[in-house]
Amino acid sequence: MEQHWIVKERNRDLIVFALGWASDFHAVAHIRPEGYDILCTDDYRTIESVDPATVAGYRRIYLFAWSFGVWVSELIFRGIPFYKTVALNGTPLPVNNRYGIPPKSFAVTLKGIARTGIEAFNRRTFGDFYDTIAPWLETRPFEEKYEELCNLFDASAKAYRPSITWSEAVIGLQDIIFPPDNVKAYWTEESPATEVQLCPGMPHYPYADPAIVLSRLHTEQPMQSRRHER
Repeated sequence: MEQHWIVKERNRDLIVFALGWASDFHAVAHIRPEGYDILCTDDYRTIESVDPATVAGYRRIYLFAWSFGVWVSELIFRGIPFYKTVALNGTPLPVNNRYGIPPKSFAVTLKGIARTGIEAFNRRTFGDFYDTIAPWLETRPFEEKYEELCNLFDASAKAYRPSITWSEAVIGLQDIIFPPDNVKAYWTEESPATEVQLCPGMPHYPYADPAIVLSRLHTEQPMQSRRHER
């Protein structure tokens, strides 16, 4: 597993991106709000806990977890006091007939990628944004990505107990990787206190529009001036 600091400038607040399979920091490098440090996790060929001391001292810590990053977050961020947690096109049960990608579909994807490569999968993942995203898609070798996918398939089958209290789940209705109905079923049945937002035009990749992050960050409310009574 990789941890990559996009911004580390001793800002008061921190954004943590738990990225999806086959990604790296380029997936969110265009999202750099002023006043925030930014940390990414990716490359889940191995999965290792993030030491809470790594992110200690911040006023607010935001978690944006995408795709398999939702499940990975449950394993690696124990003990970290998040201010807000947002799950994007994923669930804590990522390979599941009811709440994630059906295992048979996942197995077919594994075989297809091994045989023909990853381009077709990328086009489904990024949808209309594929041509914009394509320049950084080959920054990691294919062999690494395939090994990572195999590890995610095997590791996610092991029983565990989710521990993160998720503030919000965002579901792209154009997602053809994680079935939107399955994702919605998890957040409404297994985590009914989580706020759910449906995004009709969003494919599996959620970060093309930085507003998906920026609109969820805390904004300081200016003090209202009082009228002086005469």
